[in-house]
Amino acid sequence: MTTLMQQEIFSEPSMLKRTVAACTPVLSAIAKAFKEKKITNIVTMARGTSDNAATVFSFVCPLKTGIKVGKYHPSLTTVYDCDVDMQHTCMVVISQSGMSKDTIAVMEKAMKNGALTVAVTNNAQSPIAKNADFHLFMDVEEEKSVAATKTYIGELFALYMLTDALGGNLNLDMNKLADRVQEILDMNAQIKDVAEKLHKLNNFIILSRGTMLGTGDECALKLTECCYLFNRSYSSANFMHGPLSLLDDKANVILLAPDCECKQEFADMAKRAKNLGANLTVFSNVPEILDLATNKVVMPDANALEAPVLYGTAISLLALNIGLAKGLNVDTPRNLNKVTITL
Repeated sequence: MTTLMQQEIFSEPSMLKRTVAACTPVLSAIAKAFKEKKITNIVTMARGTSDNAATVFSFVCPLKTGIKVGKYHPSLTTVYDCDVDMQHTCMVVISQSGMSKDTIAVMEKAMKNGALTVAVTNNAQSPIAKNADFHLFMDVEEEKSVAATKTYIGELFALYMLTDALGGNLNLDMNKLADRVQEILDMNAQIKDVAEKLHKLNNFIILSRGTMLGTGDECALKLTECCYLFNRSYSSANFMHGPLSLLDDKANVILLAPDCECKQEFADMAKRAKNLGANLTVFSNVPEILDLATNKVVMPDANALEAPVLYGTAISLLALNIGLAKGLNVDTPRNLNKVTITL
């Protein structure tokens, strides 16, 4: 292992089992509080990678529980000092460090306005962990590389377990899902081959949809921060409403396309991209989509809940390998710190 980022990605199977063990004892109390406080909706508060995990949660939780999930804009508190009615609302605060001042301020104001708060962090001693009503501790050990990799997957695990506790009945064995991450790690050579073909390119369009959208956003973020590439992630549906004009023989597209409810749309998008001459890189387990790819990563079978996790590890490996191929220090990208202070 030559980098911290690589070590942390490859530690995920064992680390995620720690997440399962740490979060399990808290879940029944959260579910009880939801009933007692008559919680009807959830808002998430997060930035960066944590906000991408929140995007996955914003699909998975309503899909499985029927509870509305929205995103809270931090500037409502930190810039506008706005009072928002938080009665019957749970704010899920997702922060790898639990230390960001803006996140602390938003959570404190939400609690004053009546919110039930659930923190998801990797730091049990952080202000967010200590002051929230409940804390879901990822417990994946300190992440020393700047780019969040194991903590992104750890956040997904914690949020999936929260969804299940709220009546989601995900029918997922989380320990077995942790073991399945090893399937992706075993594909590193395949992903590295694709990275070698992509590392001199720029201006990537990342397409996904539904439960995969957060992992698509995370792919764009990782390629930006670790590889200094310009990228934009789109829902494949929203891409049709204007951005489709970007596709030509100079376009570089990454399509995250598991065999799920969006399969046909992914196939149609792959055909359109190929017909317009785009350089198409596909992560998928659907043969007809893979056959259209310029570059492909053959993914294992995964349903709409498993795919954000497994593809999340795969895109971390892609960013790692592109960064290394470009000769960059992926552990400490320029201009960045592990804890970011914003308003």
